[in-house]
Amino acid sequence: MMKKILFLLILYSSISYSADNFEAGVDFELMHNSPSDYQLKKSDKIIVIEAFWYGCPHCYVIEDYFDKWKTKEDKDISFQKMPVVFNKPWLLHAKVFYTIFQLENSNQLHKNFFYAYHEQQRKFSSIDSILNFFDSQGVDTKKVKKIINSDNVSDQAKEANYKLESYKIDSVPAIIINDKYKISGRMAKTYKRMLEITDHVIGIERANRMKK
Repeated sequence: MMKKILFLLILYSSISYSADNFEAGVDFELMHNSPSDYQLKKSDKIIVIEAFWYGCPHCYVIEDYFDKWKTKEDKDISFQKMPVVFNKPWLLHAKVFYTIFQLENSNQLHKNFFYAYHEQQRKFSSIDSILNFFDSQGVDTKKVKKIINSDNVSDQAKEANYKLESYKIDSVPAIIINDKYKISGRMAKTYKRMLEITDHVIGIERANRMKK
């Protein structure tokens, strides 16, 4: 289980990596060779998906890096988060994520849930503990209970599980770009480098599109 939850990050400041030497199979995985919809000009957006779990400490830390990552503000980027579902507790947390983003102030609630899990050691292993969190945030718990048990949220969680299997994600955080490229923590080694590789792959997609 721990192999699925965590990846080892080398964070020593004495180690440096060159952004000029990113290679497929070393720094990122090319999942297939088919042109993406963006490359074929069927889509105007490069889809960047961050696969995460609320209980993963590395996913918690990298949130700050994503907040400061300017590329996601580019007009041709669609940055999305996808909760990973490895087991029933993770499924519950995935439903929390999809519930949060049907509520007002969703971005802050998302951050606060992360904070409560890691800084307050609240593991949210039951519906009651989750409802207590929303109550502490001033959110109507009856509304939350209705949303989290809805078919819509269940369907979204099932779709996340399907993507988990299709992308063959076995650790988090991970980044998927245009359903074609995958960047894992094991390949990236550091939080900063993970985003540098992402920028590199985005550059590849943009260059491929220009050839068409």
